Amino acid sequence: MMPVESWLKPEDVPELAARATAMIDAALTGSGLTRETYWSAVRKGYNTPYNDPPRKRPLPPAQPNAVTSSVAPPEPVSVPPAVIAALAAEVRAV
Repeated sequence: MMPVESWLKPEDVPELAARATAMIDAALTGSGLTRETYWSAVRKGYNTPYNDPPRKRPLPPAQPNAVTSSVAPPEPVSVPPAVIAALAAEVRAV
């Protein structure tokens, strides 16, 4: 295996750096990002630990507020069977 130091020749470095800079500038064109913003994001990603942050304990479920109503529910209405039969016959006729 070839050592890392031999992968690049010193005379190739300026040309490779210029190509890399041009590629980054082309990628940033139209994105609204500046070079400073881009490199800030790179540094943040590089410095962010790989481990996930500790999980926060879930909050207990919120208890609904009990609201008492001062209005009494309506009382059931009794309908005579003759009225129900008349309404049913009318519905069938339609």
